[in-house]
Amino acid sequence: MNRSRKAPALLSLAVAMSAWAMAPVFIRYMRGSYDPYSQAFIRYLFAAMILSAVCLVLYRQDFLRLLRRPGMILGLVCVNIVHQLSWTVGCYHVSATLAQLITELGVVFVIIFSFFLFHEERRVIRSPVYLSGTALSFVGAAAVLTGGGHATGATVPWAAGLLMITALCWGIYVVWAKHIVMDCHPVPMFAVLSVYITLGLAIVALLFGSPVCIFEAGSRITLIAFISGMLPLAAAHPSFHFAQKYLGSAFSSSCNLFAPLLTFVFASIFLDDAPLTLMQWAGAAVLITGTLMVVRTGQRSPESHS
Repeated sequence: MNRSRKAPALLSLAVAMSAWAMAPVFIRYMRGSYDPYSQAFIRYLFAAMILSAVCLVLYRQDFLRLLRRPGMILGLVCVNIVHQLSWTVGCYHVSATLAQLITELGVVFVIIFSFFLFHEERRVIRSPVYLSGTALSFVGAAAVLTGGGHATGATVPWAAGLLMITALCWGIYVVWAKHIVMDCHPVPMFAVLSVYITLGLAIVALLFGSPVCIFEAGSRITLIAFISGMLPLAAAHPSFHFAQKYLGSAFSSSCNLFAPLLTFVFASIFLDDAPLTLMQWAGAAVLITGTLMVVRTGQRSPESHS
């Protein structure tokens, strides 16, 4: 990869990781003011508004072209609607840190899809160190999922199932989006994606939620909803797509396994979530150890950065 692209790509990846680490904290913080369907809608509405305004100034031609002919991203819209709904509902019933840890299993799906679709990922994925690191990550995530027992950090089974669906959708989304951004700038791509996702979530909110809560939430919660749409959605997604375009999807998603540590810090400050058990912390340590192995392998492989 061109060195002039490497530094901005790594910076973009850091922005995405930090913003996504805050996502479950925002969702849980606002759960008393919004039902999950209305919250998913309002967050994406703000993201779509922000990105549309940016694109009309900086990427007007690409934005309007994709908006008029969205055929290439309509399937991705459906995947993202399922992803956002399962993620939001799951976060309502599981602590922020636990939710973040469970969904990191999405890296496994990214690796599987990348192996078949992206030639530049194959050398990394076939590395014994990479495979060992991925296996450790999976084992660690399993320990986090099952280690709560009957303590306050126990996982609600159906909520954990929803978060597993989130992980699967994430893997599909990452690989599919990389295919699109190879020929399209990530900002207008995700802006148009956000517009259509917002329309879909509006229908879901009207059918299953109580959208009146959006108007009853008050200015403080509305401001927080705006920030949660701006950072984890409007800023993080285009940043991640830019990063994975030059660093590879498997490597970029593996680096996101650091996000739960940041989520834990943010949750400790802003939420009263139940603490993880010793078994869950041990699983998290195994998961992060596996991630470090994955990241080290990705950094050593020039093909993964081409």
